[in-house]
Amino acid sequence: MLPRAQLSGRAAILLSAVLQAFGQVAYSTFLAAIPSPAFVAYCFLAAAILFLALSGRGVRLAAWKPLLVLNIGTVLTFVPFFYALQLIESAAASAINVGVGPLAATLIGTAMTGSVPSFRRLAVCLGVLVGGTVLAVAATHSGPLTEAAVALRWLGVLASVVTGCGVVIVTLSSRTLLDRGWRSGTVLAHRFYLIVPLSLAMAHGTYDLATVHWSWTIILVGVAIAALGVILPLYLNQIGIKRTDTHTVTVLFAMIPVFAFAIQSALPYNSVHWQTALGIGIISLAVMADLSKRRC
Repeated sequence: MLPRAQLSGRAAILLSAVLQAFGQVAYSTFLAAIPSPAFVAYCFLAAAILFLALSGRGVRLAAWKPLLVLNIGTVLTFVPFFYALQLIESAAASAINVGVGPLAATLIGTAMTGSVPSFRRLAVCLGVLVGGTVLAVAATHSGPLTEAAVALRWLGVLASVVTGCGVVIVTLSSRTLLDRGWRSGTVLAHRFYLIVPLSLAMAHGTYDLATVHWSWTIILVGVAIAALGVILPLYLNQIGIKRTDTHTVTVLFAMIPVFAFAIQSALPYNSVHWQTALGIGIISLAVMADLSKRRC
């Protein structure tokens, strides 16, 4: 049996994965008319205010480097991802970004510590990566498309890959701050210094928000998606990062597209291609293989 702390950490990451999958499908389904930078900006502005009020404290000078890396990673994690959701299927976008996560975490860990990863770990990482590659092909060749449409889909794939690298950066920098005694809420309170102004500038400089058909329904749905699909998962992620290792975190994040696939498949007006299902299956097998045996 795993220690209780590790079990609770895994449970937090899995619950976060379910909520993130819900948020991704809900955003691409109900809020496609809202520019992604605007959604990101207002989500994280609310999160920053909330966590600063609850857990904010002065930033120690010795922590400014990992804090800067955390803020950069946050930008790389969310801005490209919500852009990708407008170009490719939500299940494919989430699978591609988590596909690069375990391998990136393993390579970075090897570079930092000099330890050689086990064959099992490398096989799991490659399995998740192969699943992500299948999904990338599915996202860009799902029917007769113009050359411009294919190019846009590949932009969505590239944005998802950048997101996957950002997730690893956020995980490692968050763990550094947590190991220095920071609380989960405190890490979140100081995580949004770059993404909020950048997203606001992108939203108001690139899009005419006055053209969005605002209604109380859209506003209430947006608030619900932001709270359940973005802000709550952020807090659960910090709990999971604190209580389990980086590799396990990135592998469990690979379940996000599995849950997104299940949710998306239940919607009658959303079609999922067989290639997407194949990629999801490969990722699922890799995750189950990794979790089926306790790692030392």
